[in-house]
Amino acid sequence: MTDARGPLWTRPAAAKPEKLTREAVVACAVGLADREGLEAVSVRRVAAELSARPMSLYSFFKRKDDLVDLMVDHVLGEMLVDEVPGGDWRTALKAVLHRQLQVGRRHLWIMGQFGARAPIGPNAARHAEQSLAAIAGLGLPGERAVRLLRAVDTYLWGFATLSGQELEARRRDQLTEEEWRSSTDEYFAGLVATGDLPYLAEAGRHGLMRGGVEEWVADFDEGLDWLLDGFAATLR
Repeated sequence: MTDARGPLWTRPAAAKPEKLTREAVVACAVGLADREGLEAVSVRRVAAELSARPMSLYSFFKRKDDLVDLMVDHVLGEMLVDEVPGGDWRTALKAVLHRQLQVGRRHLWIMGQFGARAPIGPNAARHAEQSLAAIAGLGLPGERAVRLLRAVDTYLWGFATLSGQELEARRRDQLTEEEWRSSTDEYFAGLVATGDLPYLAEAGRHGLMRGGVEEWVADFDEGLDWLLDGFAATLR
């Protein structure tokens, strides 16, 4: 083995730094937002994470808003299913939506971005294609198919935003799910102990705070079934 302390000509050459790519910059920004929230993402902070000069990042985008657009499209790529299930349209649509929920829980910051910007990147287009493929068996005119998906997306992201509040609170306070449940159980018990909130007491803590992952998905599916039942009734 060559001794790095020997003569210059016998020392191994220093490894060249990996070439900075747009994909690496976006992935770094997404990871930072996941850990610390979107407010932590800045060109300077991402550059520091990558041991790069801030100005070098501007070769990939002109401003932070552009970076966030790239981050959103990156996450939409994660939301793509490997294959849209064939057969029943409701089963296919649920597979697409469940994937969105699963990925959305990993990237809590993205929920607010769908209300703040128009995702129209390449992965957004692929996601729209998968959603349309899921309900293709209904044989709907294109315009009506889009209206159905918009109604479903409105429900999905409204639900995900509300349900993500607990996860975001836990992230801020650095609490495990068990620690969060223990502290909020005690808080809820104190709230309803006076008897001034009888309907909330009957509904239980779930009437005020979100449940765990299993409850989260079950609640989503029940509400989705109500929505899809109503749409299916219009097809008769």
